[in-house]
Amino acid sequence: MSYKENCKVEGEILTKFKIARMYFFGKIKQKEIAKHLSCHNNTVNKIVISCKNHDDLRIWDYLSGDKSMSGKELYDLFGFLRYESRKPQSNKRSIPQNSKSERLILEQFTSNRCGAKRMFIHLKRQGFDSKIFSIGKIKGVYKKHKLKVRRIRTANRERRQLYDYDALSAFECLQYDVKVLADKHALPKDIYDKFKHSKELPRYQWTIIDAKTKTRFLAYSYEISSFFGLEFLKFTLNWIRSHGVQTKINVQVDMGSEFYSGSKRKQAVWNESLSALNASVSDTEGAKWKQNIVERSHRTDDEEFLCPRGKFINSKSNFMVESQFWVLYFNNRSHSGIGMDGLSPKEKLTKCGVLNAEKIINFPCLILDDFIKPFLNSSKQTQNIFHKKSHYVLTYYLLLQ
Repeated sequence: MSYKENCKVEGEILTKFKIARMYFFGKIKQKEIAKHLSCHNNTVNKIVISCKNHDDLRIWDYLSGDKSMSGKELYDLFGFLRYESRKPQSNKRSIPQNSKSERLILEQFTSNRCGAKRMFIHLKRQGFDSKIFSIGKIKGVYKKHKLKVRRIRTANRERRQLYDYDALSAFECLQYDVKVLADKHALPKDIYDKFKHSKELPRYQWTIIDAKTKTRFLAYSYEISSFFGLEFLKFTLNWIRSHGVQTKINVQVDMGSEFYSGSKRKQAVWNESLSALNASVSDTEGAKWKQNIVERSHRTDDEEFLCPRGKFINSKSNFMVESQFWVLYFNNRSHSGIGMDGLSPKEKLTKCGVLNAEKIINFPCLILDDFIKPFLNSSKQTQNIFHKKSHYVLTYYLLLQ
């Protein structure tokens, strides 16, 4: 058998012991031993040198004669023949183990659950030295501690793109959706119970996100209705238009009741209302994957906002402060999506030539029940007054009065 086969069958130490005995006791040349075992000359030479470097007389009693020994004696006396990896245990250019820098990376990973590239960008934005926290060193820490981020891939490993991101303009395509804040599949039990049963905290999050730059506009509400859906969309479009963006805007929604439930008649009403803002709305026609950008951002809400900050939110005022900071943080946070190249929405807007990027991302966080609902009530009251007074008189004359 060859040297490798002998190591597998008889064990590494016994095979090397037999080679050493063939040389010292059998007086066989190294070249002949190597040829007989189909191994390299250096393999035999290293075994011989290792034995010569030991002065223990018991070792030489067994090597120079044909004395037999037990397995325990073999491993005790000739354990030095075992192969030892030459892989370096440490590297001067890597982050030292149990150092302050390594603990910082581990803490950031525990809280953010992000990959090495995003970790590098995140630490760089916080002002840490990029030479100490380089991508290579951060990857070394990830490999050493076996840190991995869960990824979901398609069956054929392809990455499907919704848009031609190179040809797409900023705010040309928006995705719009509503999220229930109390999600038991995403939140810890204590935070879930807080948002589920608290009468002071809002229940729904309204999200509008730009496909090109990942800029987000958020609002919250205690109730859900298509009136809120249309009015928040108008408010957001007016916010974008007021900062000099003239691109025609296409808004995509799902077929939920908070919008127009897939009704073509209601869709026409919405589009007529939005035409003054040079915008239009369309639905996904039941294809959930078409909303993957806004749905993925909802997961980020859970992992980076509600889970770590939910324990500090105990009142409506706490929630408004935290959510406003979250809007600002998200729009200044680096993104690794298609076409983003690690840029933040603010940086991507600037790169796309949008002049008022700083002002656009400072979107005011709203409670729709407080901000929009009063307009609905006043509108209904006005209609009731006109209806009563104009039962016998034309409304036109009442308006003149």
